[in-house]
Amino acid sequence: MDLRFAMLVALTMPFAVSCSGDDGSDGAVGPAGAQGPDGEPGPRGEPGAQGEPGAQGEPGEPGEPGAGGAASLPEGTLSTGCLAPCHGFTGIVEQWKTSTHFATYVANLGGEEVATWTGATACGNCHAVDGIEQRINENVGHGGTSGPVDLAHGQLNYFNTDSSKIVEGTYAGQTTVAMVGCTTCHEVSAASDPHKTGDAYVAGSFPLRVPSGDGDQALLEKSSLVGTVDGTPAGEYGLGNACIWCHKSRKDVTNYVYDNINLTSRHWGPHEGPQADIYTGKGGYHYSGLSYDNSSHQGFSNGCVDCHMAPVDSNQGIGNHNFYPQLSTCQNAGCHVNATSFDVIGGQTDMRASIQELREALNLSGWLTRSETAPYAELTPEQLADSQLHEDAVRPGPQSNNLSADEAGAIYNYLLLARGSGGGVHNPLYVRQLIFDSYVAVTGGPPDTITTRPTP
Repeated sequence: MDLRFAMLVALTMPFAVSCSGDDGSDGAVGPAGAQGPDGEPGPRGEPGAQGEPGAQGEPGEPGEPGAGGAASLPEGTLSTGCLAPCHGFTGIVEQWKTSTHFATYVANLGGEEVATWTGATACGNCHAVDGIEQRINENVGHGGTSGPVDLAHGQLNYFNTDSSKIVEGTYAGQTTVAMVGCTTCHEVSAASDPHKTGDAYVAGSFPLRVPSGDGDQALLEKSSLVGTVDGTPAGEYGLGNACIWCHKSRKDVTNYVYDNINLTSRHWGPHEGPQADIYTGKGGYHYSGLSYDNSSHQGFSNGCVDCHMAPVDSNQGIGNHNFYPQLSTCQNAGCHVNATSFDVIGGQTDMRASIQELREALNLSGWLTRSETAPYAELTPEQLADSQLHEDAVRPGPQSNNLSADEAGAIYNYLLLARGSGGGVHNPLYVRQLIFDSYVAVTGGPPDTITTRPTP
C-alpha cells in the first residue's frame, strides 16, 4: 500500500487499540440507512424586536347611537345649555359685544387709562371687572375715615379725617382687567355656574350683586346738608339699582359747590355718565327756594332697565344686554304708542336747543374749554356748533375764580346734562327746570327756548 494513502486512511478512521489485519478500505460502500425519528424540540428562543405597524384598515360600520344625555356627547361638544341664552348667536354675550361697555373695554385694551382704572384710585370702583364685588364686600379704601360710609347701598364719598375733606373711596381689588362684564353686575358661584355644574342655565341663576328687592334703594352721592356725608336715596328702582351704582356723578354736589369757589381744574364737575342724577330728579344743583319735579318716566318699577333692557323672546325673556333704549318700550307702555323716534312731539329737539342756549351763555362768560393744557381757550365757533357736548370742560383761569355757588351750580348742571346724554329724555320736566334756573343764574333772565319756568 502506498505510504501516503496509508497515512490518510489512518487519520480518517476511528482509532482502535491493538487493531490488526486488513482495514477494508478497498471494499465497496453500502447503501445509506433509513432516517431516524425527529428528536424533541429545543426550548423557545427570546422574541425578536417588534416590526413596523402595517397600514390602517378601512373604518368599520358606525355603531348604534347611545342613549341621550350629556354623557353621550363627544368631549368638547357644546350642549344647548351653553348655546342658549349665553353663547348663542342671539344670546346675551353677543348682545353685550355690541354695547358701549364692551366697546370701551376693547378700545382701551393696553391703553394708558387701564392702569388708572384698576389701580388704587376711585376709578376701579366702577371700571374694574370686580369693582362692584369689592364694594359689596366692603373692600374699599377709606383711609382716615370718620364714616359712616353706606357701602351696602353704593355710597363712595366719605369724610377723610386726615385731609378734612370729603373724598371718594378707592378701589382695593387686585385685578388688572378694566371691563364691565357679566360678573361685574351678576354674582356667579360654583353652585350656579353651568361651566362647573354641567347643568343648563336657568333664568335667575346669576342674581344681581347689588340689593334690588322691594324697598332697596341705591344712593346718589348728594348729601342732605353741607358738612354731612349721607347721600341721597335714589328711589325704589328694583333691577335699575345696578345701573345707579355706577351711572352717577360721583361728586357730592351739596359739598362740592359753594360760594367764592375757584375752578382751577378742567376736570372739575360731575363724572361722565351721570344719568342716574338726572333720571331720579335728585342729583343736580338745586337753587334755593325752588321745587324740582319729575316726569312720568320716574314711575317705571325698574327704572333704567325698563327702557334700556327690553325683553328678548329668544333669550327666555331676559332683557337685551346691548343696553340701548328700544322705542318699542315707549310704545308698548301705552305712553307714546304712535312715536316713530325718541324725539316725541319734538321734545328732544326742544330740550337740546335749550341745553345749547345754556352752553352758549356759559361759554360767553369764559367758563368752557376744549383745551387740554394752558393757556385754555374758549370754545371756538366750530366747537360751539357741534354736538359733542360731552367733550366740553371747565376753563380754568381768572374768569373762573370767586364764582358764586349759583354760578358754579349752573356750570355743574350744564356738565351734568352734557355728560348724561339722552338730550333730556331721561327726565324732561326736571331737565327743563335745571336749564331755566341755571340760565337765569348766569344771565339774569330766562332763555329764549323756555320763557317761563316749567311746572308739572
